Amino acid sequence: MENAGTQNLQQQGDETPMVWEMLLYFYILYSPDWHYRSTMPTFLFLYGAAFAIVHALIRFEIGFKVHYLILCLLCVPRMYKYYIYTKDASAKRLAKLYLATISMGSLWWLFDCLFCSNISQWYFNPEGHALWHILMGFNSYFANTFLMFWRAQQLGWNPKVAHFMGFFPYVTIQKPKTQ
Repeated sequence: MENAGTQNLQQQGDETPMVWEMLLYFYILYSPDWHYRSTMPTFLFLYGAAFAIVHALIRFEIGFKVHYLILCLLCVPRMYKYYIYTKDASAKRLAKLYLATISMGSLWWLFDCLFCSNISQWYFNPEGHALWHILMGFNSYFANTFLMFWRAQQLGWNPKVAHFMGFFPYVTIQKPKTQ
């Protein structure tokens, strides 16, 4: 029984930050058009805190997955809008990497869920759940980097995508000097 409680706690430690991350994306994506500046962050903060508390008390299983999917889908239209209005090819590549990693990660997760009992008997276990975590980590990074580029572009800060060690993309920003 104690093992089940520990597993639920560990699962919440995985799932609650996922919801918080989506609430952060929601804020970044929709806040430029929000008319009441303090209402949205206050609501999202209270929503995230309430979710964490309720999720700790009541174990959502399929409900969490549906909730997370809805949060993801709410971000898609604005992310797509930002993508089509972006002219920079490197920034568009970030959005494509975001889409590729979330798609591949979701497929690995689904593959692992559906065939876990069979896969665990293979000589080599590809560890689909671990691959899901790795791909979703990259997904989060690419999403944040693309959103940083877009927000800097909105603010007129002349963003550029650079690469650390020739591989890892990041955004450099040159804010205009004001008199």
